[in-house]
Amino acid sequence: MFFRGSPKKRLQNQLAEIAAVAELLANNLTRHTDMCSYPTLKASLAELAEAETAQSNAMRQLLLQHGVSPKLASGPPHDGSSNWERLRNDLDLQIAILRGLNSQYSAWIGIDPELAEQLREYAANQERRIGQLRDLTLRCDPQALD
Repeated sequence: MFFRGSPKKRLQNQLAEIAAVAELLANNLTRHTDMCSYPTLKASLAELAEAETAQSNAMRQLLLQHGVSPKLASGPPHDGSSNWERLRNDLDLQIAILRGLNSQYSAWIGIDPELAEQLREYAANQERRIGQLRDLTLRCDPQALD
């Protein structure tokens, strides 16, 4: 999609798209927590869902503070038939968010250093949670070796 306008507006639009994916991930993790029947996995997913929801809400507020209308999160095309498949899809979303935040940080550092620092913090949080979600996904992997 080609976006016309100033570089700042283009970056704001991209950030709104990243925030929509973050909201989708938070919603997915909450729904996948409810679908999980394994107590230990469910508890870990609930913690991740809570953290992702908090960050999604913070990103939404950040957009509003900068006069940007948040985009709506789209629904998942396919939820997955197993815990492993659902978490694998969530991990893909989380990686996309991290890449987007890192790209945004690099672009914003020269325009708005304060915003760039907030994005860097969000990216650092995402990176930590990627490790957690990766571990949970591997525990569910039917092909994983003990």
